[in-house]
Amino acid sequence: MTVLFGYKKRDDGRPSYEGETPFKSQGFEELKYRVLPFDVVYNKGMFAEVKRIDPDIVIVQGIAGDLTLRRTLSWAKRKKKKIIIWACAWEPGRAHGLLLKFKNTLVGTFFRKANYFLTYSSMASRYVARLGISDSVIETCYNGIEIDGLMASRDSVLKESREIRKKYEMDGYITFLYVGGLIMEKRVDLLISAYAELRKKYNNIKLMIVGDGPMRTSMNEQLEVLNDSSIYYLGRIVDGVDPYFAASDCFVLPGIGGLALNQAMFWNKTCIVSAADGTEDDLVIEGETGYRFTTGDLESLVSAMERRILDSEETIAAYSENSYRIIVEKSNVNNMVDHFVNGIETLRK
Repeated sequence: MTVLFGYKKRDDGRPSYEGETPFKSQGFEELKYRVLPFDVVYNKGMFAEVKRIDPDIVIVQGIAGDLTLRRTLSWAKRKKKKIIIWACAWEPGRAHGLLLKFKNTLVGTFFRKANYFLTYSSMASRYVARLGISDSVIETCYNGIEIDGLMASRDSVLKESREIRKKYEMDGYITFLYVGGLIMEKRVDLLISAYAELRKKYNNIKLMIVGDGPMRTSMNEQLEVLNDSSIYYLGRIVDGVDPYFAASDCFVLPGIGGLALNQAMFWNKTCIVSAADGTEDDLVIEGETGYRFTTGDLESLVSAMERRILDSEETIAAYSENSYRIIVEKSNVNNMVDHFVNGIETLRK
């Protein structure tokens, strides 16, 4: 197995993986351009490396605006290679009217070159099916996190979380947490505004923000205006972030995102989310594991956070247990690996 990936020279708040891999991997500079409402991506030299490797099976992300992937699929189709598309099916919603029709046409021609589909979520599987793809070649993987290491380090993480709770005097408070990039689409500004509204009624709440990115300056300006000592901005924390999930009471994803929900739910936390990347519909279920709000709606987010504040300990305990069970039983890397192996073996027959 060889993994070819793109890397970005500009910090966009989403740190890339760093470290060794037990398989061959190679990075290629990612060039991204905005053409009308579309993002067009190209990775210098990647397609040439695909042809040099001459693989039997090609697995690509379902990003129709990636020119390198489009060339790869066209080449693989001509060479009668087997193709798997790994699809999130998240849409930024910038295209409308004729441009949306044009985009859908490009997506359809891209997807119909594949032999098999592995998807992030139930929503993604439905999206692929709407493109005219047979359900028989669509498999839902439930995008997830690696939990083996988390289970092995559970005791030490919980110990660190108790130290964090002591340091920030969190006992007796309900602490809301955000972890992720500080980019416009994440809507951290909306979360801060919602929290400010709640502070007019509640003194027993705190807010922690972990992350970095191009919106850091504007976020700090918003925090300076509020001048609220119950809000803590902790900067970027990648290694060692799990104790903060474990120390908090509720994770809030105010805009797009995904895997942070899994991480919070592994630590038995309730979550608040609107529309993220499609996986939220399998994870955060109102009345079972967490709270939903209308995308971009301040009043709706305030209401969801208030429901978390007012719910009983018994309700929260049930939500937390349900959240943990979804992660360890379904939405994790071990389960994803089983689905990937099944997809590959299906194409090898």
